[in-house]
Amino acid sequence: MNTVSKILGSATLAAAAWAAPAQASSQLVIDGSLLQLENGTTFDTWKIVMQNAGSFKVNVLAYESTSNSSADALDLNGDGEFTYLDPDTHFWLDDGSINPLQNPANHLARCDDIANNCPNVDTPDFKLTDLGAAFGASDGSIHFQRDPAYEVTLAGGNYLFVMADYRLTETEAASGLNVGDTLRNTGLGGHADYRVTFSSDNLRFSLSGNTITVSQVPLPGAVWLFGSALLGFVGVGHRKS
Repeated sequence: MNTVSKILGSATLAAAAWAAPAQASSQLVIDGSLLQLENGTTFDTWKIVMQNAGSFKVNVLAYESTSNSSADALDLNGDGEFTYLDPDTHFWLDDGSINPLQNPANHLARCDDIANNCPNVDTPDFKLTDLGAAFGASDGSIHFQRDPAYEVTLAGGNYLFVMADYRLTETEAASGLNVGDTLRNTGLGGHADYRVTFSSDNLRFSLSGNTITVSQVPLPGAVWLFGSALLGFVGVGHRKS
């Protein structure tokens, strides 16, 4: 076997070895709890940094039980308590101000119940599509109609994902408290748990504090090896000539 054949053969085998176990998707699971205060309930804000434009799926799991004695209740954090949280999710544009939630123009979308309070949105920089009950139930939701499930397409930039109890208005978001709201099945000082799964076929997620960074899946080393082999092939041809 000549030098050129060896180079191309090694590169092809390396590329084939990478392609065989290709990963179907990347995902990130975040857990949290909302608190019952005297004048309302808290809400959580997660920052999303999109390094490039892209699409990913959001699947919420939050309705832990239909009653304290529910046989199919799901204890999300293992605390032995089953709480109602009718999740109300929102997307805001993070404009870099101290509190982007105080600018109504930054609000992009709201999604509460599947096929109910989850209108589709389609703009040049933001798109939201309800994924329906089947996908909503895929994370184990016992009340999948109440747990939102949708896909979003975002332009590159910074955003805020907000998890609240039904219903958080833009005015309440700006104030920092879901005023007058009450978490069912709990009292003052109580809580309600939630879990959100972000997933994508061609994006990867990393979490630091409350910041979720979304980036393209990098080219594997074998691809760079293949490219180097081709450059080597060009070099060999040049030297022979």
